[in-house]
Amino acid sequence: MDDLRRMRNMWSHDYSLTTHVDSQALWNVLSDVEGWVQWNDGIESIELDGPLAVGTTFRMTPPGEDTITSTIADLQPGRSLTDLTELNGLGITVEHRLDPEPEGGTTVTYRVQVNGAVPDEVAEEVGTAVSADFPDVLTNLVAAVQARRDR
Repeated sequence: MDDLRRMRNMWSHDYSLTTHVDSQALWNVLSDVEGWVQWNDGIESIELDGPLAVGTTFRMTPPGEDTITSTIADLQPGRSLTDLTELNGLGITVEHRLDPEPEGGTTVTYRVQVNGAVPDEVAEEVGTAVSADFPDVLTNLVAAVQARRDR
């Protein structure tokens, strides 16, 4: 894992959404990794292999695809959760970050980075495929928090 982190960043992209929802309410839903399946249409099943902590792995199955194993690479409770997936010589890192806004509300950002010993075009192709649904995922995360609050 450390070797992949040291490789130069070959491709990255940020997806952000600003909402009136406070960061703690968002964190309560985001930090429930096994609950992602309830609001992320890109996940058919997910299982966390221990407590939410750096080094804990989880297994996620996208619809119609093979199961992938990811590792919690960084965790800042209430603020951010970063996972790393090693796949075919690539390190795919997704940071899920919550930034409180000065006037209230929160900016939710998903940042995807792809590193590895492949041509830049391959890294971009993989990164684009991995993150294609991130705008919808951000919208669904906010909707899940609002639905939970309205109950």
